[in-house]
Amino acid sequence: MATNTPITVAYGDGIGPEIMTATLDIIKAAGARIDIEEVEVGERVYLRGINAGIEPSAWESLRRTKVFLKAPITTPQGGGYKSLNVTTRTTFGLYANVRPCVSYYPFVETKHPTMDVVIIRENEEDLYTGIEYRQTHDMVESLKLISRPGSEKIVRYAFEYAKSHNRQKVTCFMKDNIMKLTDGLFHKVFNEIAEDYPDIENETWIVDIGSAKLADTPEAIAAQCSRLFMALLLVAQDRTSLIHQACCLLQ
Repeated sequence: MATNTPITVAYGDGIGPEIMTATLDIIKAAGARIDIEEVEVGERVYLRGINAGIEPSAWESLRRTKVFLKAPITTPQGGGYKSLNVTTRTTFGLYANVRPCVSYYPFVETKHPTMDVVIIRENEEDLYTGIEYRQTHDMVESLKLISRPGSEKIVRYAFEYAKSHNRQKVTCFMKDNIMKLTDGLFHKVFNEIAEDYPDIENETWIVDIGSAKLADTPEAIAAQCSRLFMALLLVAQDRTSLIHQACCLLQ
């Protein structure tokens, strides 16, 4: 007899509880066998003096279930509060954010009926480190940190995703015409790792034009992996003949 799968659920703040209730109704109606472990995160936890926005006991549930279904939360304005999303990613090493974006035409009318995009975004580095300094009364600084190991992980993840999901192309988007060291390193790592996948086509775009192409022809994108604006994009050959995205794209 099949056993239920335990999952950790956070109802969140604002519209969060309404969204989560509807989501769980759909999951259960689809026949998923789940046992819900509810945890409290968000605004009320922050205001109790826990600056990470999550109760310590919730970490025990997450480590046990390894599944976190979380609704939107409110992070109080002002200093001293950490982003729960960033904290969760860094705690569990969740460096790859994978977001499939597929049109459901003809069930849902859309301008892009054949869109099939997967966005793969780097979660831990770049400005997500949240390291900031005040230089003077009128000047503040935010550090953009890009490492070779972090770049290698996310780029290789994108190529492996393309390989396992029959995507034929990976396109890298970056801004190394301006940020020559940070984005330049990411671009260099992309080119190096691409050589390990001779059966997968690769290309690079400056993010400005890449984003314009993505907005104009999303059908050309199948997956995107990025650092903030940088991304790895995967495109399915059977869905489109072109690939336009930012950072890295797989077709």
